[in-house]
Amino acid sequence: MGWAWAALRSGAPRWRAQNSSSSSGRAGSIGLIIRSRPYSTAPSPSHGGEEDGDEARQEMLNRWAHRAAQTTFRDYLHAKRGLCLTDAKHISERSPVFLSVLLEKVNKAVMKAADQGGEGARFRSKVKKRVSRALVRLLHRRPVNEFRPFFESIGIKPSECDSLLPQDLTFLMDAGVLLESYRALCSYGIAHDKIGKIYQKAAEVFSLGQGVLESKLEALEGLGFSKASVTKIVISTPTVLVHDPAVELKTILQWLDDIGIQRDWIGQFFTEYQSYNWQKIVEALQFLSDLGFTKDDIGKAVRNHPDLLLEWSGEMLREVVADMQRLGSGKRELLDLFLNYRNLKCGDVGKNIWTGTRFLRDIGMSHDDVNKFWDSHGWIFGAAPMKAASTILGQLNVGKARLRRIVMEEPRQLMNYKIGSKVSRLPRCKPEPCAKEKREFLRRIGFVEGSEDMEKALKAIRGKGANLQDKYNNLVEEGLDPKDVTHMVKMAPRILNQKTDAIAYKISFLVHVAGYPLSAVAAFPRYLEFTVHISKLKMLMYSWMLQRGLAAPQLTLSTVLSSSETEFTKAHVYRVPKGREVWWKFKQQGGSFGQEEIRWLRRRVHLGR
Repeated sequence: MGWAWAALRSGAPRWRAQNSSSSSGRAGSIGLIIRSRPYSTAPSPSHGGEEDGDEARQEMLNRWAHRAAQTTFRDYLHAKRGLCLTDAKHISERSPVFLSVLLEKVNKAVMKAADQGGEGARFRSKVKKRVSRALVRLLHRRPVNEFRPFFESIGIKPSECDSLLPQDLTFLMDAGVLLESYRALCSYGIAHDKIGKIYQKAAEVFSLGQGVLESKLEALEGLGFSKASVTKIVISTPTVLVHDPAVELKTILQWLDDIGIQRDWIGQFFTEYQSYNWQKIVEALQFLSDLGFTKDDIGKAVRNHPDLLLEWSGEMLREVVADMQRLGSGKRELLDLFLNYRNLKCGDVGKNIWTGTRFLRDIGMSHDDVNKFWDSHGWIFGAAPMKAASTILGQLNVGKARLRRIVMEEPRQLMNYKIGSKVSRLPRCKPEPCAKEKREFLRRIGFVEGSEDMEKALKAIRGKGANLQDKYNNLVEEGLDPKDVTHMVKMAPRILNQKTDAIAYKISFLVHVAGYPLSAVAAFPRYLEFTVHISKLKMLMYSWMLQRGLAAPQLTLSTVLSSSETEFTKAHVYRVPKGREVWWKFKQQGGSFGQEEIRWLRRRVHLGR
């Protein structure tokens, strides 16, 4: 378009810029008003059958005008403002909204070209010349803020440009460091339309001195990341370039090395669509270590589920673990979840749990039984979605009563009923021998045949006699007197429905962490039926109040735990200063115990009860 600038200098007539009253919402389109003259080659809109021709003609004029605007603005940036041709071409071709605004200002020139009419290449040339000459004059009289089209060309929405425009600059050539940084990112292979995201998140990157940005990109590669991984890191978290990359990533790289994860292997799972908080990712890895996972276990878990570590910068991992812990899962179940279910998506855990709840209700389990099942084996549902209850009943060829009995007696059997698993039909049910075995077991531990206590226990406990005997022996091995254990079974027979390791864990927690004597279990055996989560939460709150002298030191275990959550909060939490805030803080933490809380609980032993 050198001819356009020459025409301007030779004294070509000046066209007045005019704002059109109509505007088009489509980028690169201007609101043209086509007026057909008598005997002109332009089709007349008075004939209904020729209206489509008018629309096609207007679209054609829009395309010609936009191409002319691109070329004219490119030559303006290159010849008039001194930008290199590559940059000028990129900006002019990738700022359609900005060019549309310019074209609206010279709409009069396009209208005159349309009025004169014509056909073929000659008409097209006439339109382009008029648009170009009008734009040249406009840009000569009123230079534009070149940062607007520049920001639009690197992927920033025009509506977001105002807050990013420099206050004292209009021309790009006056921002030499910004252009140098822009060219360095382009040369490295970062897409033009992604550079805007970097500018919005860390504008400081574009004020680094000469050669500094290139050296930091090379430093990231030197840490063991491929060029593709570095590109994702820079686009998603450009703040890594503001500081020293080696210092910024030091801790997480040490962790990756310790757990046997290659640095560039994890890089392939980075995404440019979210930002990463490296410190939170490190805390997530430390969180797994605090749960008792070895470094080898952590490495295997990360290989199977890298999204657990990277999604929400490790927050997804904490959420999944918290959900599973609320359902009674321990280290073994969590490790099984992370290592044996490679197709598990982090966001599916909550959905799977909801599906499991519906399954239990569909087979007719009571509300209390559902809650008790969740307390001890709810983690089973987190790994994969269950088949529908009707599907399982048909494939097993059983009724709801028998399926409920299977679920309560052998909860792990549910792992065979996941979607995608093959389920075989069960043989016909034989007369249950368990009732006789349970009766013999109860007689052995001191129950009287035909007594009310025995009938109550027979209805409540589930399982075979041998399994019940093992759980009874486990309670005795924990240090309880056999007579006390028999009394406990009479008071709360459902304690024998708990898993052996769950019983051992609850007793260990009560004695070694909460500081209660073993006799507290004998006095209140229903403690073993409560969920770990609720028990921890109430004990933690009571210990916090006890340390500050806000609670009586003589409260028994039954007083603390037997009341419902609503009753507990009304009686203890809401009556003390800051009680409501501390309760909800502990509740959001999922009832988990840090080192400070454990010290609070252990101090109970010295405070007395």
